[in-house]
Amino acid sequence: MPVILPFSVVTIMPQLAPHILPQKVLVSKSTPVPVFLSLIFYHLIDPELTMTMIFEGLTGEPGTRSYHKLEIVEMLDGNMLYIPVHVVHGSDPGPVLGLYANIHGTEYYQNRIIRTVVKGINPDELRGTIIAVPVANPYSFAAMTRGTPNPPEETVDFSNMNRVFPGKRLTPLFGSMNPNDVSLTMRIAAKISDELIPKCSHILDYHGQMAGMALNKMLFNLDPPSKEMARVFGLGILHDPPGSIGNSTYMPMTSYAGTLGIPSAVPEIGGGGHGERFEAECERVGVRGTLNVMKHLGMLDGEPDVPKKQFYFLHAPHVRASHGGYFVSDMEASDVGIGKPPREVSEGEVLGTVYSPYSFEELEQIKSPCDGLIYACRVSGLVNPQSEVLAVADFRDSKWIE
Repeated sequence: MPVILPFSVVTIMPQLAPHILPQKVLVSKSTPVPVFLSLIFYHLIDPELTMTMIFEGLTGEPGTRSYHKLEIVEMLDGNMLYIPVHVVHGSDPGPVLGLYANIHGTEYYQNRIIRTVVKGINPDELRGTIIAVPVANPYSFAAMTRGTPNPPEETVDFSNMNRVFPGKRLTPLFGSMNPNDVSLTMRIAAKISDELIPKCSHILDYHGQMAGMALNKMLFNLDPPSKEMARVFGLGILHDPPGSIGNSTYMPMTSYAGTLGIPSAVPEIGGGGHGERFEAECERVGVRGTLNVMKHLGMLDGEPDVPKKQFYFLHAPHVRASHGGYFVSDMEASDVGIGKPPREVSEGEVLGTVYSPYSFEELEQIKSPCDGLIYACRVSGLVNPQSEVLAVADFRDSKWIE
């Protein structure tokens, strides 16, 4: 059974662990030396020993669930900033699956997927462990903003948490090598990077779109286990972009996980403000996909419920409004294919218009940039110049896979 060890101030060299302990025993930078040594001793006596889980000083026997607050720092108002962590500790050994949501606060509805999965899993029927973080960035979640708002974040250039992992600059900014020269957002990311990500054998990082938009696609790291996780999740649209996000200074969470050899995938499902029927369908699809991955990993009994064929694409041209105004859309949130095939469009097809709410003049037509499938779209409403309104999975260099 995977073991989660205490978060303490005593540090060891965690790189020794993989050479001494099995993968099911998880240590971090802050594992106390006596605990580390005792784990080695017990493992040598009985390699198959099912151990008690320990988390922030709280113990949990195999076959239990628990909730913890991973503290980061006391804020100006005296309140403690913390990351909520749910642990479902199965009765039998198996993988450690990390479930993360709300790195971006505008994607609040992803919280429902993790809630339903965590509450619905019976620990006695689980092989392995779930580490679930339903609100990875509490400040952006509370403000319903993509990045950490100002205040409390003053270093706004580094406020998008999914661009600052592992929470420390791998190359110096302005020549600074001071480890304390980080944004608040980076400090949150560092806590996740140091204490949670290394404990996972696999990761799902849930994303979506802002209110008024909808999205449906699967991103993944390039290693074969990550690709297979994405396929069995079963969203129906898999995006393998030719480039990558991040650089030598910062990167998304799953890219950082990849540097540690942890397979991961990113389900991007839905959008806010489309009503309960649509959000409930997004939740259903997300829960089904998560359970599919767990079955694929052997954490649950049963076979994954995967579509017979899925669309695999490389190119994803985006369309943005050139003018501010009122966007009258010919697209609905369901066109992205949540629970059904996505809408097919042709190059040059008119999918909406933008008009001036002042003069009533038609300012532009929004057209499909290529032949393909809609995977992101905006419904009718107000837009600013350069607001995203459409993204299409290009048929060029794409294929259907089974």
